[in-house]
Amino acid sequence: MVERTLLLNTSYEPLLILGWQRALTLVVLGKAEVVSEYTRLVRCKTHRIRVPSVIRLRRRVPRVRPMIRFLRSNLYARDGYQCQYCGDTLSAKDLTYDHVIPRSKGGLTCWTNIVSCCVRCNRKKGSLSLEEAGMRLLKRPVRPRVLPDSSVYGPVTPESWRFYLRA
Repeated sequence: MVERTLLLNTSYEPLLILGWQRALTLVVLGKAEVVSEYTRLVRCKTHRIRVPSVIRLRRRVPRVRPMIRFLRSNLYARDGYQCQYCGDTLSAKDLTYDHVIPRSKGGLTCWTNIVSCCVRCNRKKGSLSLEEAGMRLLKRPVRPRVLPDSSVYGPVTPESWRFYLRA
């Protein structure tokens, strides 16, 4: 496994993920401090150093929150891979998405009008409104500010990162 390092701002807010080599460079240059380490050691000519798992900058940098792109995978992650009509949890290949207000009735393709759903519920609703189809949403669709760590940071999130990634 290639170790990745979580970079935190001075306020312990997650900024980005670095390769361990870049993280060690920041630590050696005095620009960051090690918060948590992996058990793996790397050797240089005169030292053995543990690979950092989490580092924190010594000087604050302004944080600009990136816009989360409207992608099918991000939509499924936002909804927890759960059909927003019946509540079934499915894999990405078994999910589809539905326009809450159908496109035929002026509905837009945007975060606040699209939900994850199973094929069965999608067929049942079709191009009807929620009221016409007699269906209800489990939760109202919103534009996400952050996505769950499994989608942003990869399928396996190191245990040492979990405290800093809480929304």
